[in-house]
Formats: sequence, C-alpha cells, structure tokens
Amino acid sequence: MDRSSQNTLAQKFAAMHNPKDLLMLCNAFDGGSAQALANNPRAKAIASASYAVAIVIGTQDEALTLEENLRGVQPIIAAGIKAGKPVTIDLQDGYGAQLARAIEEVIKMGAVGCNIEDFSREKGGLWSVEEAAARIKHAKEAAAKCGLPDFVVNARIDALFQEIDGGMEVVIQRGKAYLAAGATTVFVWGGPGGRGVSSEEIKRLVKEFDGMLNVGLHLGEGFLKKEEIQALGVARVSMGPGPYGAVIHAFSNLIDGIL
Repeated sequence: MDRSSQNTLAQKFAAMHNPKDLLMLCNAFDGGSAQALANNPRAKAIASASYAVAIVIGTQDEALTLEENLRGVQPIIAAGIKAGKPVTIDLQDGYGAQLARAIEEVIKMGAVGCNIEDFSREKGGLWSVEEAAARIKHAKEAAAKCGLPDFVVNARIDALFQEIDGGMEVVIQRGKAYLAAGATTVFVWGGPGGRGVSSEEIKRLVKEFDGMLNVGLHLGEGFLKKEEIQALGVARVSMGPGPYGAVIHAFSNLIDGIL
C-alpha cells in the first residue's frame, strides 16, 4: 500500500471516531483473531492489545519490548491490509526514546493508528502532562514525516488507575492537553482493581472532551454494557485483552470436557 492510500485509510479511521456513531473495537491478539475480525463485516477496524500479544508470544506486558511487539502485531496488520480495514497498534508507553521509531515501524507495516500511554515504564510513574503532550505531538510529527499526517493517536490516561491525587481533575487536564497536542481520542483507563470507569465519570468526560473519549468494555457482571456506554455518547470503545481471555476460557472449558 502506497503512503497516499495509507493516509486515506487513516482519514477513514479518524472519521470513524464519532460520538454519534460508536466505534467498537474487539482487540486482536494474533493472526487468527485478526483474520476473524477481517472477515466480519461489522468490524470496522482492527486493534491490537499489547497485554494479550505479549502472552501469545511468551512474555508479559510489562516486559514486552518494541521488537517483540512489532513481531507479534505483524500478522494482525497483515490481516487488516488484506481486508482493506484500518489497523491501530497498542504501543504501550511508546518505548521511551524509541517513540518515533515505533511510529515509523508500524506505519511501514501498514498501521494507521496507535495507542500511547502516559505511564512511563522507565520512570515508574506518569509523564508530566507537558511531557506526555509533547510525546503525542512527537508521534504525530513522526507519522507526518512518514507521509501519514492523519495518523490516529489514541492517548491513554492512567491517572485513575494509578490513583494519582486529583483524580478526575487530573484526567480532564491531561485529556484536554492530549487532544490539543493532536490525539484523536483520549482513553481513560479505569480505577484500581479493574473497576472500569463509572457512568457518572463517563458523562463528565464526554462533556469535557466533546465525546472524543475511548473507554474499555469489560466482560462480566457489574460492568457497563456496550449499549449503556454507547448511550452516554463516547466515540470509541475497546476491549483490551478481554477477547483473549474469553478465548482461553472457552478453550479451557473445551479441554475440561474432553480430558
């Protein structure tokens, strides 16, 4: 795919982020899961989940290197390209000083978007809001140099999950800064213990970010359903490692019934 066609696909992907028409992403974790999404006409785009990709290739999310992630997502991107669907890659925290290279590599492979977190593994804490916003701008600049000025950045905010003082006020400050820096959407990772984001929190964030919000859909009891989240006016919902977990659960049940 030439860069002009790839940027057109990036524009198409960016346009899918519409609070009035929810973009639902069921995250892939390998070539097979990506192919299933590629074959499903209701799947508008394909996203990877670093946590699941790491497990599939035999490591852990916190230890996943850029090179390992690139190797793991190659078949995911290939499936998307073959189907003509946009692919966005979970680039974790952007790998420190390797951020520009990470963007360049996934673009070379055919991706048109990425996730970048504001929690730095190297620092062991959040980047300052200024640093994190600068990294988003840097990612966009790197993409533009590769011929993809419309590359989609989904900027993840970990302030609630890390229980940072200020809570929602910090999330709002960071989210507005990330959108101003060029992010298409901001992804608010929920509070500690995997509680997700509450309906009241989502309502406030939708208002503050004009709906350009990504939240996670958690499987299981006690979490908001897709329809409930959609009714709140968010632009994007993703599942992270949820699909991988569901597949492993089904496989475990299968072998329990056979062995």
